[in-house]
Amino acid sequence: MSNTEICKLDDVPDNDAKGMVATVDGKQRNIFVARKGEQAFAYLNWCPHNQVLIDQIPNKFFNADYSFIQCSKHGALFQIEDGLCVEGPCEGESLKPLATSVENGVIYLVE
Repeated sequence: MSNTEICKLDDVPDNDAKGMVATVDGKQRNIFVARKGEQAFAYLNWCPHNQVLIDQIPNKFFNADYSFIQCSKHGALFQIEDGLCVEGPCEGESLKPLATSVENGVIYLVE
């Protein structure tokens, strides 16, 4: 297993998310990191419903009260902790999760 630094925890506002490009499985991919307190959840930035970026509005990943990740194309709502779609056209499907670790204030992708 290898860890790749993607950003500092403080680069992602608490209860928000930040998009970026990272190497995943040897390829450059659009990803985003959602933060809840000291936890970080990373996903491919790709809606399973329509194969579009979740943030059609750049870096807008959440619904109005920041309780769900929301696709800005069709409004699908995804749980922050596991990426499961709980409402919308892809209900029951999930975002593609990426393993992360947080160590000394740094977020790493774990491959």
